[in-house]
Amino acid sequence: MFLYIKHGDNETFLASTNCRVVVLLQYMRSKLGLPESELVDLCDDKGSLKLMFQSHLSQEYCSQLLASRCTFTVCVINKTLQTQTESLERARLRHLRSQEDRRSTEMPTQAQPTQPAKGRGRAVHVEAPDEEPQRRPAGKRGRN
Repeated sequence: MFLYIKHGDNETFLASTNCRVVVLLQYMRSKLGLPESELVDLCDDKGSLKLMFQSHLSQEYCSQLLASRCTFTVCVINKTLQTQTESLERARLRHLRSQEDRRSTEMPTQAQPTQPAKGRGRAVHVEAPDEEPQRRPAGKRGRN
């Protein structure tokens, strides 16, 4: 599929969504005559940046991030926005790590050792779900 990319004075060119994000970013820079060091991104008609320049998105396919047959506008990212984006990404990763840490501390510890049951001399697991005890068939001994 394809998408429309607007730039400059209502100029538009087509780009494929069947490629990796890195390839699309390089293609946009070459079409606009921008140096490789320049950060570019796309924004939709609502003004939302797609943040395609972030490293964890760069190997994904454009079709996963961008809707086909839509029009996007090229945005050149200045250093302030880049710094803010990197800061937000670091905060997001810290938040994810703290959630993982909380989950690992909330998980139950290993099961406690078995303790003998009083009176019958058999072992009972402390954290095992309640089960119906196995009954011995009545034999020659009979019942008590």
